[in-house]
Amino acid sequence: MPGKGVTGSDLTISNDDSRIDISAGGNGVSNRPFVIVYDQTLGCRWYNTLTGQIGGQWGATGQASTADMFLFDHSKISGNGQYVRFDKGLSKGNPGFYIWDLATLNVQACYTYDGPRCSGYGALGLDSYINEPGITDEMNTYRRPLDDLTAWTQLINPLPLPHYWGMELNFAWNDGRVNTDLPVCGTAYNHTGNPAVTQPYDGEVFCIETDGLASTVWRFAHNRSVWDEEYFWTQPLGNLSLDGHWFAFTSGWDNQVGNTEDGDPRTDVWIVELD
Repeated sequence: MPGKGVTGSDLTISNDDSRIDISAGGNGVSNRPFVIVYDQTLGCRWYNTLTGQIGGQWGATGQASTADMFLFDHSKISGNGQYVRFDKGLSKGNPGFYIWDLATLNVQACYTYDGPRCSGYGALGLDSYINEPGITDEMNTYRRPLDDLTAWTQLINPLPLPHYWGMELNFAWNDGRVNTDLPVCGTAYNHTGNPAVTQPYDGEVFCIETDGLASTVWRFAHNRSVWDEEYFWTQPLGNLSLDGHWFAFTSGWDNQVGNTEDGDPRTDVWIVELD
């Protein structure tokens, strides 16, 4: 183990359970310097993002291909176990995320404002990444191969007119569990906490086709979430069931579920049937 510190709560595993990823070191979220991957056959491998050093019991060792050195927020392994994504937040300058090809020293940077536009929450699949790049329209959604983040495919094309703005998106994706072209699902919510519904997709639960054959968007329900910037969990964070038939998300239901004993806004879990 390269150093001591706090182990992250964002443990993730590859689809076949052969590799486990954790973040570690520092004093908690946003201040972690170590990405650590354990392979059941090969052993441990690690990357120190603060020094750029990569090492372990397998794969190439040495200095990462990127010159960027930083502390990061979270890490997550791809479904095929070949890549790890980790991000640094808006407070750290030149924000965005990175993709590490685990057996190599190759680390791709995907910045929020420069180059391939890697802003917002996204979903990591078997060997692809989906996000909303923050250009043209709030529902504009890109799918990118992890070996080349600049080779994106626009999932909704053409985007309908007029273009809509005002929503942030969260995504969930079961890509790779059954096939690699399952729909990506998510929630839209107002980033200022305004609960008003004035245009399509405002405060909705939706799914988007990812196979490139068409640009279908399925609209299922309103999530009725009112985001308070002080309380991260008031976002309508969602996840898909393993069979893809159910979508669970968090919501305060227009603040109707009340507050906790400490006076903080409470959220409950709600489930939408996607059939």
